[in-house]
Amino acid sequence: MGGNKLALPFGKKTIGHSVLEKAVNSKLDYTIVVKREEDALDWIDDTLFEPPFRERWKTVVCREADKGQAHSLQSGLLAAMEMEPKGIMVLLADQPLLPLGIINDLVSRYLQQDHVPFLAASFQGIPRPPIIFSPQMVPDLLKLEGDAGARQLFKKKELTGMLVDYENEADFFDVDTKIDYQWLKGCGHGW
Repeated sequence: MGGNKLALPFGKKTIGHSVLEKAVNSKLDYTIVVKREEDALDWIDDTLFEPPFRERWKTVVCREADKGQAHSLQSGLLAAMEMEPKGIMVLLADQPLLPLGIINDLVSRYLQQDHVPFLAASFQGIPRPPIIFSPQMVPDLLKLEGDAGARQLFKKKELTGMLVDYENEADFFDVDTKIDYQWLKGCGHGW
């Protein structure tokens, strides 16, 4: 997009701030923001740098972010595994329309399951972020390469997990292009 899409205005905040704010206000125990080395985090409003919010998140630098989404995912996973989590939710910082309710619903459902490899949001049966992975999935996730991220795993027939279908496709809209951003601005959410 020719710049940091997380810094694009979304209402009175930015795209990235909107998602991080939901994460730190959710049922998640902790949030790890994977960033590029040069990212000054100026897309995050000052409020999230103050208590109690600042104690609920940290950043991890991905020096290989230019090699594809899989490298960013792996940086976050390695940092998360140091905390011995019950599960690891992968959220995309460019999904500003994602409701807090979906994050919380997935966390609640995951905690009620025993040994499910993943629990993913879906629309019409197609898995979409956010996705919660079991720590046992981390070795497979660390083998991913390129820009496809965890989508590569869903193509494996032997991988079994759970999908939670949600009704509103726009909840999962992510801003990848200038056209996407124009659509977001036109949809009237917080503008």
